[in-house]
Amino acid sequence: MENFEAKCLQTTEHIADKILLLRRANKLTQEEFAEKIGLDVRTVARAESGKHRPSALTMEIIASTFKIPVSYFFDESKYKSDINKTALIYEINNKLNVLSKSSLQKINDIIDII
Repeated sequence: MENFEAKCLQTTEHIADKILLLRRANKLTQEEFAEKIGLDVRTVARAESGKHRPSALTMEIIASTFKIPVSYFFDESKYKSDINKTALIYEINNKLNVLSKSSLQKINDIIDII
């Protein structure tokens, strides 16, 4: 029974680390992250600290919001590439949001060439 409890604690800490890194990679405060996923900031704080394991539904909402698979929370091998890709997409999107329509068209043309 002790091994089971230890494994549960380890899993909770692992999920907490991934939530924290995902939030930081997207350059969001806890408040912004909570608002984006529709949860209370205290819930996010408890999840990030490992004091509370998020429900499966909460993990699905986070995954859907950030366009990552739910397996992201459990699979260490895919984690680094997923988080880096997510952070890069977020950064590019922020830059694109401030461009004029003609600039966006130029970028779209470049992407078509690539």
